[in-house]
Amino acid sequence: MSLSLGALNSVNSLIGKAFKQPKGDFAERLNSRITVGILALCSVLLGSSHFWGDPITCWSPAQFNKQWSDFVNQYCYVHGTYFVRLDQELTHDKEERTKNEINYYQWVPYILAVQALLFYIPRFMWSSLASHSGYDLGGAVRYVDDFWNSIKNNDGAFKNRIASFESRPAVFIWEGLRLARKKAGRELSVYYAASTALQMINAWLQFYWINGFLQSSTYSLWGPNVLVDLLQGEDWMTTGHFPRIVHCDFHHRRPASVQLDTVMCVLHLNIYYEKICIFLWFWLFFVALVSTYNCGSWFLSIMFYRNARSKVRDLLSCTPEGNSAPSKDLFFRVLGKDGLFVLQHMALNLGDIPASYLTAAMRNCCEQFADETEEDEENQYNKRLMSPGPKAV
Repeated sequence: MSLSLGALNSVNSLIGKAFKQPKGDFAERLNSRITVGILALCSVLLGSSHFWGDPITCWSPAQFNKQWSDFVNQYCYVHGTYFVRLDQELTHDKEERTKNEINYYQWVPYILAVQALLFYIPRFMWSSLASHSGYDLGGAVRYVDDFWNSIKNNDGAFKNRIASFESRPAVFIWEGLRLARKKAGRELSVYYAASTALQMINAWLQFYWINGFLQSSTYSLWGPNVLVDLLQGEDWMTTGHFPRIVHCDFHHRRPASVQLDTVMCVLHLNIYYEKICIFLWFWLFFVALVSTYNCGSWFLSIMFYRNARSKVRDLLSCTPEGNSAPSKDLFFRVLGKDGLFVLQHMALNLGDIPASYLTAAMRNCCEQFADETEEDEENQYNKRLMSPGPKAV
């Protein structure tokens, strides 16, 4: 029991971690926040019913006392059951009777918890790669967000807010970019594209897994076919999908013999499993499609940078100088692909208004960082020239 409670607490902790992270784009929110939350919540609710409820109730023979009845319930829950339509006779052939075995109901809460963890892994990998690059994008987003929340309700002109952004957030972002470029900061966008590819692969694997897990011999696409069956009035008594009434065989040991008994059991949880699995089938298919589109969009954006430049121009158009400022070309050159990527994520996480203030402030003070960036690049180039080459053997 303590182990099960620990697992439930771990799932709750996973939900908390997922929602403390920056929001990211729409596909990232679907994968690492909404889907993780849905799967973890279902896992907690279904798992709690396993330990504080009666997931299965078996109709024991009249001569069984309470201890035997409790044993039968526990045995059939752990060992598994099988489905035979109520209008069919039970055969004596053991293989024929158990060809429709049902063993999934014990594992569904744990499977959902594992799925929630798998959907969070791409976000964890992205955070790890971002840390490896030397630029803490999540920390930068939180810093600018806190600064914006502290000044957005203050009365002041547009220029005063720009000046406030120039003195703190703009310098913070520029310094972070300059220091990260000494490590691997320029590859930040590539790392993010890799994480979107991992999101896409995970989403499709999870979809194919649940489709195969729930697959029947008559359906190729489980979700739509089961939904059509339900709309046509063909429920579990006909199709055998998530049956409520099942059978269980167990051996009743006596002093001189071993007797095989068969009981009928009610699987209460299958009422909920059916609805949850139908929803998850369509939800995971939707998440997989969105993740595929998002992955392709980011790869194209990183390859050509037209979308990133267009987004930054839109943010600059909100300023009085607009895109006609003389430092615009210099700003894009100093900003680089990593800077464009950071501003894209600022707009995704914080919205266009604070991102426009930040972009304008960074453009206004980009000249001093242009000199520092060129000096850093020259120092790195000289360092590579002075480093000794491989020694001849």
